[in-house]
Amino acid sequence: MPEAAPTPRRVDYDLTHKSAPYLDAHLVFPLLEFLEEHTTYQDGDVRKARLALVARTNMVDYAIEIREELESSTKLEGIPTVKEMEARRDGVFATLDRLEKQTESLRSLLEDSDQVDDLKAQGKFTKAHFASDLNTSAQDWTDFAEFAKFLYECGDYEGARDMLDHYLEINFPHGVSETKFDDDGRGFRALWGKFASEILLKNWDAAMTDLLKLRDAIDERSFPPLQALQQRSWLCHWSLFVFFNHAKGHDGIIDLFLSEKYLQAIQTNCPWLLRYLTCAVVINKRRRSTLKDLVRVVSQETDLSGDPTTSFLDSLYIKFDFDEAQKTLANCETALKADYFLCNCADAFMADARLFVFETYCRIHTCVDVEMLAGKLVMEKDEAERWVVDLIRGALLDAKIDSGANTVVMGSAQASVYDQVVDKTRDLSQRTAALLGALETKVCVEA
Repeated sequence: MPEAAPTPRRVDYDLTHKSAPYLDAHLVFPLLEFLEEHTTYQDGDVRKARLALVARTNMVDYAIEIREELESSTKLEGIPTVKEMEARRDGVFATLDRLEKQTESLRSLLEDSDQVDDLKAQGKFTKAHFASDLNTSAQDWTDFAEFAKFLYECGDYEGARDMLDHYLEINFPHGVSETKFDDDGRGFRALWGKFASEILLKNWDAAMTDLLKLRDAIDERSFPPLQALQQRSWLCHWSLFVFFNHAKGHDGIIDLFLSEKYLQAIQTNCPWLLRYLTCAVVINKRRRSTLKDLVRVVSQETDLSGDPTTSFLDSLYIKFDFDEAQKTLANCETALKADYFLCNCADAFMADARLFVFETYCRIHTCVDVEMLAGKLVMEKDEAERWVVDLIRGALLDAKIDSGANTVVMGSAQASVYDQVVDKTRDLSQRTAALLGALETKVCVEA
């Protein structure tokens, strides 16, 4: 008798190792903290990964603290020793002193909120005014941007954000989309830095604004195709922090990930991101119309076995295999609760996914056994019966429960002639206008 397949663990569905190369080191820290608390990686593995990341930043004291904790229990190779880190800390302090002196006059002005407000009120908060009246050179702004990045690498995200905000407002008032305003790309990199700072400060409204600016900049700047693909891949990963924390994030991820250029980037570079798109579509009742587009995308992927959320859609809407859908749905909750971005969406996803199974199954059956239905929905029998009763009471389901036969009897789903006519003619005027426009264009071209 063959052995039963082992029950998947949360670590089996972890995507951190795939996403990390597309994230800044500082953005990976929250993911590692989550893994340490909510998964079953071996003791020390996650902290070792965190140490490897911290060692690349200016947070040297933090790196020394982690290394000292690990030295007694974990073999550390390829990571600087405590002595090497202490020597590097001296270099960090020396750089800090240098940048503080080089930017002192500019910082003292921009850190004075009253003076900044006065300059803005007079229309003098411009690069030209700073150059003519305050003798601010291009090198001063270069040092200022360098100091902002230095603070970010030290973990001072608020200080970095404030400096980058001033830097962008003064030096790039027209934005960083066009290269004529940002020929060396310094403003574009500063916008990425500000975006990361807003994410780490959990300022989701500001982060959403920066995300949209970056999207425009990537689309409008003349990047070579491979570089544009890479930029879009990065933005898709960074955007997850915003989309699963902002009030309008579930709409935002659908709009971004299903747009042509970004969908191409996902399918080419990072198909694992379809998990997040799937979750957003499933739990977003207002955007249910995008389900067909998502199913089409999922049908184009050749290997979905590693992710239960996309495999669930494949089983239910492409293969119409309810037994396989049942198995993958049972694993969806495990996968979502192991995901930093989706852990808070797990219950909503499971509820709506069960509704998808029920709706699809009821399209081809007029009478459904409650016990069998419970199995399809990965629920207990009594729980499934209460769930169906709630649907009926909420007018979400035209059905009734036959307690004697222990079945759910579906009502007639046949639309009236009137409804059918309305559905057929709803877009008639738009289609006519489109045909007329196409005809006029053809006539003009031939003329």
